Amino acid sequence: MKLRNLAIYAVILAALAAYVYFVEIKYKTEKQQQEDQAAKLIHLDKDKIVRIELKSPDQVIELKKPGDSWVLSAPVKTAGDQFAIGALVQSALDAKPERVISEKDVKWEEYGLEKPEFILTLETPEKKAQIDFGAGNPSKSSFYARVEGQPKLLLVADTLKNSLNKKVFDLREKSIFSIAPNDVDRVVISKEGQTIELERESPDKWNLTKPEKFKAKLSVMESGLNSITALKAKDIIDEPNTDGDTYGFENPQETIHLSGAKLAQTLIVGKPKQDPKESQAPGSTSVYAKLKDQPMIYVIEERALKSLKTDPKDLRDRSVMALNPSDIEKIEVAVDGKTWLLVQKDKKWSMEQPEKKENLDSWVVSGLLWALKDLEWKSTLPSTDPAATLLEKPQLVASFYRKNEKDPIVFKAAWEESKSTPENKPDEKKGEAAAAQPDTGDIKTPETVNVSVSPSPEQNTIFKIDGGFIDRMRGDLLRISEKK
Repeated sequence: MKLRNLAIYAVILAALAAYVYFVEIKYKTEKQQQEDQAAKLIHLDKDKIVRIELKSPDQVIELKKPGDSWVLSAPVKTAGDQFAIGALVQSALDAKPERVISEKDVKWEEYGLEKPEFILTLETPEKKAQIDFGAGNPSKSSFYARVEGQPKLLLVADTLKNSLNKKVFDLREKSIFSIAPNDVDRVVISKEGQTIELERESPDKWNLTKPEKFKAKLSVMESGLNSITALKAKDIIDEPNTDGDTYGFENPQETIHLSGAKLAQTLIVGKPKQDPKESQAPGSTSVYAKLKDQPMIYVIEERALKSLKTDPKDLRDRSVMALNPSDIEKIEVAVDGKTWLLVQKDKKWSMEQPEKKENLDSWVVSGLLWALKDLEWKSTLPSTDPAATLLEKPQLVASFYRKNEKDPIVFKAAWEESKSTPENKPDEKKGEAAAAQPDTGDIKTPETVNVSVSPSPEQNTIFKIDGGFIDRMRGDLLRISEKK
């Protein structure tokens, strides 16, 4: 009997839960969604809208969507800002009135709707919708409005009108370059009588070819290209003054040429824009610019051009090693009379020398490899003579074995022993990297050491690096040795 009663209670509970879900929750949710949809001013399919018109006393803007992208067709014919236009459409479709002032028999002239201040029209191939905005209410926090074909007088928030009543510049494409950063294979910058040229050798390698020849730093090139190709105009002059050299293009202060397999574009930078009405932040100067063979003139921030470096010192890749940490599967380091041999198998590092240890802390090994990848030289030595550079008898030799590569990358470091710093004499010049290392006894490294790497992108080059890196390497090896 008890089991039977429990079954009955379970059926009743399930029925009650179903009722609560379908009637109280689902029904009310669907009803609320229907009410919200009904309350909206416009009912159009967003994906079917092909024309928009914004009409005010001082301008008429027409936007069309002949394909997948919006374009301006009046008062100028140009590409549209897809994000800005999409936001405008969404604001229009989400628009709701604050309240209904009157259901019918409205004297429109009393609310500024006989001659509206602003009219927004959206069209699909099948239908159109129009919102008229009239005068502001006494508090000026809202505007009177109506939907074409409806008798109701509505009150809408001022924020709605502001989000819809845009200027031509708000809705037009403001990007200057159309070439993508990954498509750029050559960069030529002329400025102050100097020209620099850079060429892409491979997807991950850039070289400076003029005025010097050396490998350029990839991160600097990627950052510069990403910024310059994303350059946007502050203002656009569609009908420039053709009398004289108004914009300074006859003797430009800078030209930037970007080219790839399918497209080449040259930006010509003219003189600063002189506008006493326009306040500028300290260090911010607006300049005129144009693309070669195009009539349109842009006003841009001069400092935005500085993202593309022109000083060879900033462009040069000072990496000591061309190393990909994920490719290394064996490390052998000889220093201070000891040899460490680390091996990676199944993504786990173990130590074979000076003693056997399994399951090493991978973050220590990875940290060492990434530090080597990021290591930069301070200067290079004019001599490659092993005796003169002390590399005939290096104090440290590290070999890094790569997957599917027979020969390792060999890193050698040497220094004058007399310049070693005793343990009890702190070296304030080594920086935080050296100071953060654990105690390695009385063995210290001088401020700079000589290094050779083979194979290297800069063959037969001897580098000077911060001696603190050698101390960091010692510290990492010590951590590995102390693992229990």
